[in-house]
Amino acid sequence: MSLAELKREVSGLSPTEQAELVAFINDQLHPSDPAYRRELARLLDDQDRRNWVRWDDVKREAAR
Repeated sequence: MSLAELKREVSGLSPTEQAELVAFINDQLHPSDPAYRRELARLLDDQDRRNWVRWDDVKREAAR
């Protein structure tokens, strides 16, 4: 499967499924950092939209 195909598939997932996928990918990128994983879980579970972070902002922060 190409990256373009994968992106199309992901765009068809529900928001909950997309959040689960983000968490899975993040586990793959940061397998040995439990503090980072705890913080990510806390952020993903936050139901207050005022605290939500845009995906582009997350990517920029991760690239630092």
